[in-house]
Amino acid sequence: MAATSVLTRPRKQSRDATLQKADSLLAAAAVLIAEKGFEATAIRDVGRRLEVSLGGMYYYFASKDDLLFQIQHRTFTALLAEQERIAEQPGTPEARLHRLLTGHLAFFARHPNEMKICTFELESLKGDFYDRVLVVRRRYFRLLADVIADLTGRRERKPRGHDRHVTLFVFGMLNWAFMWYQAAKDGPVEAVAAEMLDLIVHGAAPRKRR
Repeated sequence: MAATSVLTRPRKQSRDATLQKADSLLAAAAVLIAEKGFEATAIRDVGRRLEVSLGGMYYYFASKDDLLFQIQHRTFTALLAEQERIAEQPGTPEARLHRLLTGHLAFFARHPNEMKICTFELESLKGDFYDRVLVVRRRYFRLLADVIADLTGRRERKPRGHDRHVTLFVFGMLNWAFMWYQAAKDGPVEAVAAEMLDLIVHGAAPRKRR
């Protein structure tokens, strides 16, 4: 959370009530920013959505940039925490990767607007806000990269940068799922994750399933 955010300042209102209201505002902001883009969304637009005055908005967020930061930082932090718990579970590299793919897609299915913003609006963050989000993103990248390294064999001779490239390819698939994924049309996330895993491990040719 931003050091300048008013959420860090003591108020008479209880912390739980403050956070609950802030979460509602962040959800409303995510809908608007996902629809219109960050530049085209004014902080007062978010307030109007939930009938909160402009002054009320600045009670919860120090600035429009703070609002965007909180959406991204909270989203990535929550995603990372879930994926770290998943990664700790025992299993083969393939099983662990399948769980991580499923976890990412499931998180996206619950938070499509926030994930779209995290993909499109990273460069809209500036200075300390950008740096703090980047720290979380890098931790998540390393988490997945370690599983990829286990999958491809840590001690085998591989081209320089191979695991980094594979990890980036995987994130490319995951991060753009919002452009096409529809549960009714594409099936449950577990099945989509299994297809992704097949592509990563075996290539594009479909395997004969037993």
